Amino acid sequence: MNAITAKLKELEEENNVTILFACEAGSRAFGYEHENSDRDIRFIYKHDLDWYLTVFPEADVLEMNSEKVEFHGWDIKKTIYLIGKSNPSILEWFISPTIYKEAEVVKMLRELSTDCFSVKSLMFHYINLGRTNLKHQANRSDHKRLLYALKSILFGRWVLENESLPKGTLPKLLQESAVHDHIKLQGITLFRRETLREPERLIGNLEEELFQLEKKARLLKEKRVMDQNKMNCIFQSIVRR
Repeated sequence: MNAITAKLKELEEENNVTILFACEAGSRAFGYEHENSDRDIRFIYKHDLDWYLTVFPEADVLEMNSEKVEFHGWDIKKTIYLIGKSNPSILEWFISPTIYKEAEVVKMLRELSTDCFSVKSLMFHYINLGRTNLKHQANRSDHKRLLYALKSILFGRWVLENESLPKGTLPKLLQESAVHDHIKLQGITLFRRETLREPERLIGNLEEELFQLEKKARLLKEKRVMDQNKMNCIFQSIVRR
């Protein structure tokens, strides 16, 4: 953790920004990594007020790679806009079990994400992501793609049933889920990176889960509230501090 926080400090100094929030993301955040998995660090930052008072927009993303650690961050303005869109990436950052930094103002962002949470939008995101991963497998037992498809199903189910994103590891979600028993058994094999038995059967079961999720998602009514005035007030409050 000390190495991560040191790199975050380096990013602040080199780019003249203040990092408000930083977390672990990806496989290591949700408990399905393997020993060679890279680390994905995601963060939210802000510039000084004058940076925003310009005619031409500047880049609103910061990135840095250090050995097997990828740092990727969004400016606060971009972040708030995407929260308003119920962006799944930022929502997943907020449920990460490993937080490296969180300023007091992030409480406003968390509350905003709850206000703007869209079950239907997130459902279709996970459905489409799951299908994309199944479609683009390098082979018919591509562990990485199948794991991503499984994650999409487990997250999609949770969103539908709880109108929130889950907290906990993917193995725990799988254990508690009501997915097909064969998916549960093969899911454990995926987590262990062991050879799959009957991969075609697993793929078929995953496809059926995604089909059933889509049927339910199409019946949902949109409940998201995108309060632009509130979003502007939060943005202005943060950048003026």
